[in-house]
Amino acid sequence: MENGPDAPSDAAVVARCRATVDAMAAGAVESNDVSSFVAELNTLSAGHPQRGELAATMVTLLTEGGGAPPLKTMSDLGALLSMVDTAPPHLLAWPQARDSGRACQLAHEAQHRKIDGTAAIAELDELAGRHADFPPTLNAIESARKAVQLNTAFHRGDESSVSGAAEAMGQMIDRIGDVPQSAPLREMQATMQELLRSMRTGDWEEVRALLDRLRGSAATLGLDPADFAVPGGSEAILSLINDPEPDFSDLTAEEIIRKYTGDSANPAGKLVANYALLRGGQETDLDRIDRAVELMREAADEPGPMQDAARNGLAITLWRRAEVLGTIEGLDEAQQVLEDLIDDLRGRGGSANRPWTDVQNLLAQIKRRVGNRRGSDVAGLEAMYRFAHQALVESDPATARTGLREAATYGMDFARQCLVTGDYAGAMHALDAGRGLMLFAEVEVLDLVPRLRAAGRDDLARRWEVEGPTAWGLRAEAVEVLVAAAGGIDKLLKLPTPSDVRAALRSVDADALVYLLPAEGYQPGMALVVPREGPMAYLPLTYLSVRKEAEVEGYLAALSALSRELSPAAQAPFTNRLDELCEWAWRAAIGPLLDRYFARDVEKRDRTPRIVLIPMAELAAIPWKAARNAEGTYAVELAAFSQAVSAREFCANAARPPVRLTSTGLVVGDPRTDGLPRDLPAARLEAFEVHQAFLRAAKYVGRRPNGSVSPSGPGTADQVRAWLATDKPQAGAVLHLACHGQFASDEQTAKASLLLASDPAGGHGELGADEIVRLLNSNPNRQIGLVVMAACHTGRSIHGYDEAYSLGTAFLAGGVRTVLSTQWAVPDEATSMLMYLFHHYLRTERLPPWQALRAAQLCMLRPDTPMPDTMPAHLRELVGGREHAGVVGWAGFVHGGH
Repeated sequence: MENGPDAPSDAAVVARCRATVDAMAAGAVESNDVSSFVAELNTLSAGHPQRGELAATMVTLLTEGGGAPPLKTMSDLGALLSMVDTAPPHLLAWPQARDSGRACQLAHEAQHRKIDGTAAIAELDELAGRHADFPPTLNAIESARKAVQLNTAFHRGDESSVSGAAEAMGQMIDRIGDVPQSAPLREMQATMQELLRSMRTGDWEEVRALLDRLRGSAATLGLDPADFAVPGGSEAILSLINDPEPDFSDLTAEEIIRKYTGDSANPAGKLVANYALLRGGQETDLDRIDRAVELMREAADEPGPMQDAARNGLAITLWRRAEVLGTIEGLDEAQQVLEDLIDDLRGRGGSANRPWTDVQNLLAQIKRRVGNRRGSDVAGLEAMYRFAHQALVESDPATARTGLREAATYGMDFARQCLVTGDYAGAMHALDAGRGLMLFAEVEVLDLVPRLRAAGRDDLARRWEVEGPTAWGLRAEAVEVLVAAAGGIDKLLKLPTPSDVRAALRSVDADALVYLLPAEGYQPGMALVVPREGPMAYLPLTYLSVRKEAEVEGYLAALSALSRELSPAAQAPFTNRLDELCEWAWRAAIGPLLDRYFARDVEKRDRTPRIVLIPMAELAAIPWKAARNAEGTYAVELAAFSQAVSAREFCANAARPPVRLTSTGLVVGDPRTDGLPRDLPAARLEAFEVHQAFLRAAKYVGRRPNGSVSPSGPGTADQVRAWLATDKPQAGAVLHLACHGQFASDEQTAKASLLLASDPAGGHGELGADEIVRLLNSNPNRQIGLVVMAACHTGRSIHGYDEAYSLGTAFLAGGVRTVLSTQWAVPDEATSMLMYLFHHYLRTERLPPWQALRAAQLCMLRPDTPMPDTMPAHLRELVGGREHAGVVGWAGFVHGGH
């Protein structure tokens, strides 16, 4: 029975609430007092005349008349606002207080997933429009908006926007100016940036230290350090991760639970207690494990931000219980828990969710354990899609690179599991799903505007055109629409089937696509072969290890110290390391591949085999064609080699129609650069002679052999851009670049670019890989058949080996049919001879590009092979005879494409 407004108990409630309001006005109320105040008001009937007035007064006091309320009271604002039907006439600041309170309520609800982030931001924008002339309320609303954006970015996996929060703070500090608070604010900003980096890289010890520093800065500013605490239980989790494993052997299970949960229902505390009960997964006491299962069932049933982690934790605990029992008991429950969780995650963006990979991976392990191998393979591949989604979302390459560093490793681990069960196609999909994702994303977002409009999101399309792809959260929101319109990230990634690969191999006249995987721990290296005809095959390669192999480590170390203009003497350390590597490459991979696989059908084949390699991890840096057997025979003498980013990229390239190569195009000869690189006289000679002998109708830009500038232009970046973007037939389809290439793979400064002449208007002379992709995709009518880059490091990936993001792959991603790029800083003089030979075999002997490159390399390798009569004497004399060129002079060039 409800009490009437004049009931004695109501009067007591009103009196206590008025006392709390008076205390709040005097500044003597804590957050728990506000929660008690809300609970007291809730005992009054909805129509009680004092209920709404007291609630409105408390909101006005909390917001100080329309400003931002204390963070620790945000959870009570919604309840208070819901009690106010009519604004009390004496509260003149009620409109401002109401809207700032509502803004903070929206931020709180978005954090706890009670409202969609996009809907929250739309309402916040409407609120901001009402208070454009009242800075305190406008600032409170803007702060809430940033909180919603940050939370939305976090749940979408949009690390670039999360990082942008700290940068936005710097802009706010700049607007404040030079005031006493600016120094500690900047310290807070710097700490936040370091904190985000440490969280991305998993340096949890550093995370704890930075959180302490952040709270110290907050105290200096007069802020409550508690406002900068991590979510409940997370501090304890960090302690368990970083500190030596605690010994709880003298505590009972209930004592451990009380230690971390106290007397309240604390989901985060239960997660920590579960970790302690299981001793990080090492516990074998079934009683403790059973108690942990009960605890996780409780936490999994409690709604809130920790529920997903609790459900996953329940499955992990059931998995551990089955391990200890040596049975599959309880795994049916674990599987159902995970499948229900995955269904919920699909409703919230699927692979965009942070837990997606871990949850799917655990489901894959459980299904494999219970004998459902097909289901395990499906879940394992689903786990990989999180990486592709992350690549699409991130606008900052450094952030994307950090997030994707595990993609290829995860793919290789999953591929090995597939091979155990004989699922070769699944292994191929696993490997491909973890490679070249940044390049995939770069291409995928280029035509985003028309695709957004086709999906009915003109609003996002307009924002993309006006604000650009780096606007806060815009790319992630657009990708969300893109993925939904496609029906899932897998529909965008388009992993090819073995049949697709076979068709592509036939199209480009290749015999097999071969993945090379390095050894890992006790797992041997391996080759996974997709042949043009016949079933897929798997070869274990015991010695294919890149760790603790002196030949490989020495080669990789020397690789970074080269540039094209170095003298033979300066190149000696690398040359020596390369020579040592050749025998290892044969022993570790190429020998077994040729002798044990390709030798089987040698009689059916009327030529040496043509192999398309996809080397994983550090194996991508190895010049496999230079592998040498005990008799001194090089692999290039026994087979033709090309390389690809992935089966996906290989099939896409093969599906493009051939482009006829003529003598028209563009030749760039050693343009004068503004930077440090020295002149390349042999490159000038190379470009000039190639132009004169084989590309007479092409435009020649840059410098001529005597150092003078070509009448057609100095070879500026703009000239190359214009040629790449034009669709005029007379422009031609061949680009030959004899110039410097720039390569940097540091996380924050990674770039690959061609160094060209500066533009007269002052534009820099660099043409980067990302710009090449955009230029070529901006004009679908542009048809380029061949790009030859006689420049340093043009085939080396700037974002890690498995991202395969280089100048060479950028041209392929832009639709160029065939690309020759370099694995190292190729020597100037030997390169000039090799390039002339390549064009000779291509144009005069009419060989396809892959075969022309092999013929040129064989000519360099075998001194007794006749030189073309047309080769100018001064060009053939550059290296004083081919016998002095060595492996470094011919093996650095890699063929990709048709």
